[in-house]
Amino acid sequence: MVVLEGKGLGKSYEGEKIIENVSLRVEKGEMVCLLGVSGVGKSTLFNILSGLEMPDEGDVFLKGECVTGKSGKVGYMQQSDLLLPFKSVIRNVMTPLILKKTDKKAARREAEAILEEFDLGECFDMLPRELSGGMRQRAALARTFLTGCDVMLLDEPFSALDAITRGKMQDWFRTVIKRHGLSTVFITHDIDEAILLSDRIYVLSGKVGCITDEILVDISERDSSSEDFIRLKKEIIEKVK
Repeated sequence: MVVLEGKGLGKSYEGEKIIENVSLRVEKGEMVCLLGVSGVGKSTLFNILSGLEMPDEGDVFLKGECVTGKSGKVGYMQQSDLLLPFKSVIRNVMTPLILKKTDKKAARREAEAILEEFDLGECFDMLPRELSGGMRQRAALARTFLTGCDVMLLDEPFSALDAITRGKMQDWFRTVIKRHGLSTVFITHDIDEAILLSDRIYVLSGKVGCITDEILVDISERDSSSEDFIRLKKEIIEKVK
């Protein structure tokens, strides 16, 4: 079942074309990667898919319903975690529920439960500045999760982390997403990360961003020490060029 679909999306700024004729889909429970070099239009595409920006051409559909330009239909975690520095972790994570007018006690119970699952059970009353980078990312993901949306868009969720923390977060992230059967699209320019996490990869490239390749990733290709992984990485490097 297709849960999110973009058809023929295009966008220009001040007469300069950023993306053109971009079409993509996300199946239920699928983890899809949008891979491309910096400046190719990945974040612009996410702003359109999330409803924060209107495309010049094309439309966005959620479960078959046109949601072009309608924000709040999908969960969206931008590159920065955007945790409010003056609020405790639990108050940050409760924010989507409070915005939906959920009773505060019920909202706190939900937030506590998800923080426990995200290994942040001892951090309820801490401020964001007291957390490590990995903990801040888990808190931001927990907040995005509590939007209750069927699809999550994640813009380079691990790019600010050191290599060791990033590896741990990638393993943890895939486990949690699959456990909940969430449909996820994430942006990266890291080919290793794209292969390790994705069920399917869209390559966005060109002077004007467009989808140039769609790559299915087999389970056997996710082992970074395997010949399959190395072969696929070489193939993707050529496609990104």
